[in-house]
Amino acid sequence: MNLRSRIVLSLVGSAALLAAPAVYGARALRELQGIAQTIRTRDAAGSLALGRLQAALGEAENAQRVQLALRSEEARSRADGAVVRVDLELRRLSNAGYARETAPAARQWNTLRGALAIQQRYIVGGELDRADSVQAQIVAPGFAAMDQLLEPIAQAINRGGEESGRRAEVVATRASATALAALAFGLAAAVLLGVFLTRSLLGPIQELRGGMARVAGGDFDPTLQMPPDRSDEFGDLARSFGTMTTRLAELDRLKAEFMSVASHEIKTPLNVIKGYASLLHDGIYGSVSDEQQKALASVIGQTDHLTRLVKRLLDISRLEAGSGGLDFRTVDFPHWVSELAAGFEVLAHQSNANFAVEMDGSLPETIVGDPDRLAEVVGNLMSNAFKFTPPEGSIRLRVSARSGEVLLEVIDSGVGIPADKLPRIFEKFFQVDNEAQPRSAGSGLGLAIAREIVEGHGGTISASSEPGRGTTFQVVLPEQPPEAPAALQPRTDEVTA
Repeated sequence: MNLRSRIVLSLVGSAALLAAPAVYGARALRELQGIAQTIRTRDAAGSLALGRLQAALGEAENAQRVQLALRSEEARSRADGAVVRVDLELRRLSNAGYARETAPAARQWNTLRGALAIQQRYIVGGELDRADSVQAQIVAPGFAAMDQLLEPIAQAINRGGEESGRRAEVVATRASATALAALAFGLAAAVLLGVFLTRSLLGPIQELRGGMARVAGGDFDPTLQMPPDRSDEFGDLARSFGTMTTRLAELDRLKAEFMSVASHEIKTPLNVIKGYASLLHDGIYGSVSDEQQKALASVIGQTDHLTRLVKRLLDISRLEAGSGGLDFRTVDFPHWVSELAAGFEVLAHQSNANFAVEMDGSLPETIVGDPDRLAEVVGNLMSNAFKFTPPEGSIRLRVSARSGEVLLEVIDSGVGIPADKLPRIFEKFFQVDNEAQPRSAGSGLGLAIAREIVEGHGGTISASSEPGRGTTFQVVLPEQPPEAPAALQPRTDEVTA
């Protein structure tokens, strides 16, 4: 069954559930109208008064039952109104000339009215057991007694009026009970239809939405809990979604493969160019002038720059393809941090920057990871910090421990990163370019590679910055990466940076 048929059937079912009680109510109303017409045609005022009294008693009894069942303010109001109407009809009947016949019924009603008041107080006070006891012992017998006491009055006035009154009471009670039952059934059926329709619509939509979000995050093989062999419109969407993700995954694989192959193939001619340029620069093929040596030195420098760029392209292509070759080992973490920081002391002296290392005393002795790749991440962040921090500025490497994780923070007081550029700094080839921070001579791949390495360790990398006041990079690493086979059984050999 397709989606359109489900919606149509649900709407038709809802309409039928609403129409059935209305049709029955209309029939009951017509029947009551006929009875009322019969009563109105009687000449005797007593018959009219007696009929109204019987109807009022029936309404009082029905309202009392509804109040006992629902215990709502509306039911209480209906019961109070019914009591008032019974009092009024008794007075009318007595005033119509039937005071003697009405006196026993009036006395019984006074007793019953007192019992109803007591029962109502019990209901309001939440004493339902007492209310039920009053119902069984006084109220129900009292109403039965009222019916018996009306019998002599009916015989004295008109037996036909009595019959019409009882008939009206039966119809009203039946209509009320049927309407309540139909209402309860209709509400239950409407809830079931709503749940069915909601699950039929929102469930697949949420599933597709989650799948699209995962694709947008770079996962081109998401698992949908929605079979593609469905015969409805969502089945068509699932099949289209599967086709789309398959093609995206293939395109992503081809892109990474092309980048890897192209970068690898470029390395050989670059090495040849650099080799011949070096030979020419060194005079192996004859003497060269000073101007030619400068030109050859520039060629060699640019060749080295291209070689580094090709290496970075190869690195990020392999990391994105999942073949970055992370060598997970057990790392003596405090010693690794100390060795890494020591390598930047000279750079700090050359840059005339205030460099400090802050290490938490609760650091784990070892973590599992690729020390060389992690050193590349921290080295990239530290190099950027020194590059964009003016002389006399401060740079801190802060290392602390969390529950099962370590946190490395590189904090500088440099030029900062504009807020509109900050979300894109981990994208490939993106470089910040503004007046305070002109575009550097890098490739725009360092932070992208850093992110791939950190995520390959099961960690996260983020940045916060305030232009003119500095930038903070945070790297969170698990002590045992989930993707590392050696993480569950760390090797005993300790490896340092």
